Amino acid sequence: MDAPRLLTIMGSGEITATMVPVHRAVFGRFPERPLVAVLDTPYGFQENADELTERAVSYFRTSLPMAEVTVASLRSSRKPAAGREQALETLRRADVVFAGPGSPSYALQVWAATPVPDILKAKVAGGALTMASAASITLGRFSLPVYEIYKVGTEPHWLDGLDILAVHGIRAAVVPHWNNAEGGTHDTSRCWLGARRFAALAGALPPGVTVLGVDEHTACLLDFAADRLQVAGKGTVNVLAPGRGLVLGPGDTAALDLLRSPAATGQPAAAPEPPTAAEAAAFAAAFDAALGEANTAAALDAILSLEDAHESWRPAEAAAAHDALRTMATRLAAALSGRGLDGAERAAAVEALLMVRTRARDDGRWSDADAIRRALALLAVEVRDTPQGTVWEPVPPHEHGG
Repeated sequence: MDAPRLLTIMGSGEITATMVPVHRAVFGRFPERPLVAVLDTPYGFQENADELTERAVSYFRTSLPMAEVTVASLRSSRKPAAGREQALETLRRADVVFAGPGSPSYALQVWAATPVPDILKAKVAGGALTMASAASITLGRFSLPVYEIYKVGTEPHWLDGLDILAVHGIRAAVVPHWNNAEGGTHDTSRCWLGARRFAALAGALPPGVTVLGVDEHTACLLDFAADRLQVAGKGTVNVLAPGRGLVLGPGDTAALDLLRSPAATGQPAAAPEPPTAAEAAAFAAAFDAALGEANTAAALDAILSLEDAHESWRPAEAAAAHDALRTMATRLAAALSGRGLDGAERAAAVEALLMVRTRARDDGRWSDADAIRRALALLAVEVRDTPQGTVWEPVPPHEHGG
């Protein structure tokens, strides 16, 4: 049996029950018990690095005993030469290399001027590489310095990545945590940057670069021997590039040419399509998926992300976004009105929709504001605009026809 040529990209949840079937599928491609090396560089600077390593090792040994697990410890560029060579040899011997959370920029800094990038490229050519969360960001031609932007306030920019995908004709930027919603009142999707800031950053990428966005608790498996990708887990994989935009759900497969630029495939270039159109399609697909799963938080995130992103779009595209926003708000409210909402869930939906309505009023988009007010009526709330701002309160059941 030929050695597999696998790259698995996980948006998050790399050592949870959700990803056990994904790891098992990778390990099952080896004829004998594979050796898995946990590479600890991305979180090597953290005070709890020992704990994170132990957690990963315990996960594999407990949930996936079909594999043998070891650690390739390269936490710092100051590691003594003997220890560094031992870590590198462990990586070379491993059938599967696994790396996960931490800081992508720190990992890139430590791996610079070492054989690690070449070892990882070789692993994809004859073995398996699984990169999750922060580690996955390093895979592309461009990497996102997420902590520097989100926590430190550095202007959004790209770093040079390992460019491992270029070996297979793919120029990409990998973005995990695509659907992150931890911000509550502010957008933390697109790996904590938010859709608006990320749209501007994506627009700064050179022609021919594909954005590969992977939702949390989701895996994108790239099988280079079969020249195809497959999606597994709970969420979606989002492919964004000029001329194409696609959202793939669990179980979906596609040829890897989907990730390659026309120049790489030898095909004529498609008629240019603004990246904003692909972004709009991704928001709509995310909303549809969330509504189908009765996931109110994810549906609201899609609405707020579209509201954030469309402000910098050209007039025709912004007008289409307004139509989509009105439709999404109405559909969400109609869906929620048929459910018994608790106070917290109704309040979250109302506050989010009111924020969109306020922006619409500030911009003079009165049809949008009126549509959202009608949607709020479906949620059995009364909205009043006062000199102190907009306030709302639940409508008593007898007044709402309940």
